[in-house]
Amino acid sequence: MQELQVIDDKKINKIYEIITTDELTRESFEKDLIEATEKYKDYIPTASTLKDDKAKRAEFNKLIESKNRIRIDTKNLLSETANTWDSYAKSIIEPFATVVSEFDKGIKEIEEHQRQLKIDTVKSYIANKSAEYMLDPRLFDEKALEYVKAGDFMADGVTLKKVTMKSLDDMITFEYQKQEEYKKTISAISGQCAEYGMTDQPYIRMLKDMTLVEVLEQIKADYAFENQKEELRLAQERAEREREEVLAQQQNEHPEFRTLLGCHIDEETQEFDQETGEILDGGQIPQNEPNALRGAENNLKRYTQKMTLEVYFVDTAEKDRFKAGLSQLGFDFKKNYQVSGYQRIEPLTQAELNEQCGW
Repeated sequence: MQELQVIDDKKINKIYEIITTDELTRESFEKDLIEATEKYKDYIPTASTLKDDKAKRAEFNKLIESKNRIRIDTKNLLSETANTWDSYAKSIIEPFATVVSEFDKGIKEIEEHQRQLKIDTVKSYIANKSAEYMLDPRLFDEKALEYVKAGDFMADGVTLKKVTMKSLDDMITFEYQKQEEYKKTISAISGQCAEYGMTDQPYIRMLKDMTLVEVLEQIKADYAFENQKEELRLAQERAEREREEVLAQQQNEHPEFRTLLGCHIDEETQEFDQETGEILDGGQIPQNEPNALRGAENNLKRYTQKMTLEVYFVDTAEKDRFKAGLSQLGFDFKKNYQVSGYQRIEPLTQAELNEQCGW
C-alpha cells in the first residue's frame, strides 16, 4: 500500500491557516483517514465476514468521497483566492506604476535633450576643425556619437574637456593625413598611366585590394604585355606584306602557279619530283630564299583559326603538286599544317565523287 507522502509540512500549515474553519481543521481532515489506514491496511476479507466487509466497504467509500469533496472545494477556494488576490494587488500597484512610467518618460526626454546638445557641441567643434583642413565634417558624423558620454564634458554638461578636444583634433588630423596620402597615391598611379598612355581608373580601383607598389607593378606588366602584342601585330603585318611580295614575285617568275591548290600547271610541265617538288621538265621552284623568309614569318605568327580539308587526287604527282602549291603560299608540311587520313581509294569519276560527297 502506498504510504502517505507529505510534500512540505510548512506549506501545508500555511494553507490550513487560510482554509481552517470550525468544520475543517488539519486534525479533522487527517485523523479518521490515518486511523482507518493503519487499522485496515493488513485486513483480508473472508467468506465468513463478507456481510460485515461489504458494510465496511460502503463506509470507506463514503469517507473517501467526503474527503475528495473537501479536497476539490478547498482547491477551488484557493484558486479563486489566488485570482482575487492577484487582481486586488494589481489594482493597487498599477496606478502608481503609471505615475512612475510618466516620471521615467520625463527623465528620458531631458536626457535625450542633453544628449542632443552634446552631439551638437561635438559636431560644431568638428566642423570648425575640419574647415582648417578643408575636410567635409560629415565624414565624422558616426564618430561624433562616441564623444557624448558624461566623461567627455565638464560638470556643466556642455563644455568639452581638453582631453576630449585633443582626441577630436587627432582624429581629424589623421583623416587629413590619410586623404593626403591617398591623393599622392592616386597621383603616382595617374602619372605612371599618363607616361604609358593608359587610362588610370581601373588601376585606382585596384587600390581596394592592392598596395601602391603592387598596382604600379601591375601597370608596368600590362604596359609590357600591350607592347609585346603591338610588336607582334606589326611583325605579322610585315611578314604578311613580305609574303605577298614573295608570292607576287613567284607568280611573275612562274606564271604556271595560278591558284591556291597550285595544281593547275601548264600541260607541258606536269612532271614533278615527288620528294623535292622539282618541276622535272620546266626547271625547279625557287626555294632557298622564300623558304628562309617563310620560316621567319611562321615563327612570328599567332594562329587563331584552323580547318580540315579533304582533297581527292588523280595520282601521287598531283598530290605533290598540291603540297608544292601550298608551300608557295607559305604553308609548310608539319610547320603550319599536317596530313591525316591519307589513303588510296577505288578510282572514282567526277560524277561518282559528286554523288558520294553530296555536291
